[in-house]
Amino acid sequence: MTRRRRLLLCLQFAVAGAALASVGAFVDWSAAARVWAAADLRWLAAACLVSLAGFVPAALRWSRLLAAVRLHYPFLAAYRAYLTGVFFGLAMPGVIAGDAARIWLCTREARAPLALATTTVIAERALGVAALLSILSLGIAIGSSGAVAGMPGWLFGIALLLAAGLVALPLCLRWLDARWTTPAAGRRWLPAAAVARLRATLGALREIGAADLLLAFVLSIAFQLVDIVAVAAVGRALAIDLSLPILLVTMPLVYLATVLPISPGGLGVREGTMALALAHAGVSSSAAALLALTVFLNRVVVGAIGGLAHLASGTKLTDAAGADRGRAVEQPAD
Repeated sequence: MTRRRRLLLCLQFAVAGAALASVGAFVDWSAAARVWAAADLRWLAAACLVSLAGFVPAALRWSRLLAAVRLHYPFLAAYRAYLTGVFFGLAMPGVIAGDAARIWLCTREARAPLALATTTVIAERALGVAALLSILSLGIAIGSSGAVAGMPGWLFGIALLLAAGLVALPLCLRWLDARWTTPAAGRRWLPAAAVARLRATLGALREIGAADLLLAFVLSIAFQLVDIVAVAAVGRALAIDLSLPILLVTMPLVYLATVLPISPGGLGVREGTMALALAHAGVSSSAAALLALTVFLNRVVVGAIGGLAHLASGTKLTDAAGADRGRAVEQPAD
């Protein structure tokens, strides 16, 4: 690991620690202990089960995108890879540790070229952000009567615009593929190896049709909505009342904040943004912070289940041979 990389990780962990400490500062720990002691374990168990169920549409989405680029990865394998990704996202430093684990498993188990597996995950991420922006727009529209206090109305238009832009992103990349990755253009602007990798990635995006993108977008919305239901279940367990507009606005903001690469796996940023957004929406600061920490613990439980599933599979995340990396740049552009 280079010195620059070590410094970046130290800064990320510092941000995560500072964010978690800020959240903890709002909590009355004696009151929190009483709330946790009185928590409804049935709702906490339901939250965990709902979180696990949420990866069903996510795994279906990934399998569909892989099938669109002519790669067969069974649904159960994709589901297990998602759970494994949650575990490594929590257990390993780095912003994309979970995605990297999923990509590696796909290249090993489905013998998928690295470029194709990476392309589908990038498409997933873009569609996920578009889904979050759409849900945010819906939440602002529903809460425009005042249920979500203090949320600016112009956020609705921006969210819709960005969602439309992200859905149209693959079309823009296809245009880029046609205009900038031809041999003539490549010789003028990029090294040959870079052109080969770019053509492999953009060529894979060209294989994803509009129907596949639409289905993946719908599944992305389903995935995010199920995750929001899990947060609502945690709120019920702690006797914290969360209305639908509040959840539809605050949770997309929380998940969008974790896209920023400023802490390992979004740790601390997720909890801090949740506490801040919920407090801004009318939930007391102490209750918002307590909810954020409990949601984090729920994620830890889901990650532990993912770790057990990974251990049970017998697969080791060691570097598979360079053959997988070699196949990444050998895909035809057409």
